[in-house]
Amino acid sequence: MSSEPGVKPPLNANMRGILWALLAMCAFATVPVGVRILTPYLPSTEIVVLRNLIAVAFLVPWALKVGCVGVKPKRVGLHVMRGGLNGMGMILWFWGLGLVPLANAVALQFTLPLFALLLAVLFLGERVGIRRTTAMAVGFMGALVIIRPGFIDVSLATSAILLSAVFYAATLVVMKTQSLNEKPMVIMFWSNLFIALFTLPPALFNWVSVPMEAWPWLVFLALGGWLAHYALTKSLVTAETKVVASLDFLRLPVVAFVAYPLFGEFPDALTWVGAAIIAAATTYIARRDAALIDEGANTKNKEK
Repeated sequence: MSSEPGVKPPLNANMRGILWALLAMCAFATVPVGVRILTPYLPSTEIVVLRNLIAVAFLVPWALKVGCVGVKPKRVGLHVMRGGLNGMGMILWFWGLGLVPLANAVALQFTLPLFALLLAVLFLGERVGIRRTTAMAVGFMGALVIIRPGFIDVSLATSAILLSAVFYAATLVVMKTQSLNEKPMVIMFWSNLFIALFTLPPALFNWVSVPMEAWPWLVFLALGGWLAHYALTKSLVTAETKVVASLDFLRLPVVAFVAYPLFGEFPDALTWVGAAIIAAATTYIARRDAALIDEGANTKNKEK
């Protein structure tokens, strides 16, 4: 279970969280590969809808087993909000994956925690000190190293990848709030359902018949995405956030390892450098956030 602010989870809980996080990173690596393979067959919006409907179908036996009480969400508004934000982010992400080298796309998604912090400052009034502000600036510089504006053309697809990170950042904030109140399976069921509902209308404008050879990859994509989000949810409620955040960088070598034999893509040196800069910045921010929470909890304990 998730720990209270200022109270670190026991070591064995952190180890379980690390294992869940490692599984999530490997499962997340299947998503860009599956999307790239499906892109010649289907529009990105249709891939999003079918991927989430298949994921819901996988969860129906569980829903029947636990019944209405087990499936009923505690805070419906959070599920609706997450479905809309995640759905928009997924459309942009899937579309960009069809055009941008996979390793570059994954590296740019490392900016997600940076955008999450920026959104918290702009819309939630969170106060950020000089350390986290500097780390955030350094992280965005890492993104510029990957994009290299002025040296290579910045495509619309690259912009879509970055914009998807903004929507996913907002989703992450909602997800962390949900993880404190909902079971992972409940979150997954309603998240997939609402994403499918939100993305269906735009998908209908460009809907095409699904060829038989695309169905196995749609199932593969749904299973990989479901496993990734379930494992990530489990890691967030088991281990400290700073521990989970420090492992996110592992997605890049996993994707690079798979993309090279399948698509002949391998990230250049600047992509690795930019990704490392972003990963270092986001890891520092996560650790600094944890330190501030601990300091606040210790202060409250002294006042009692």
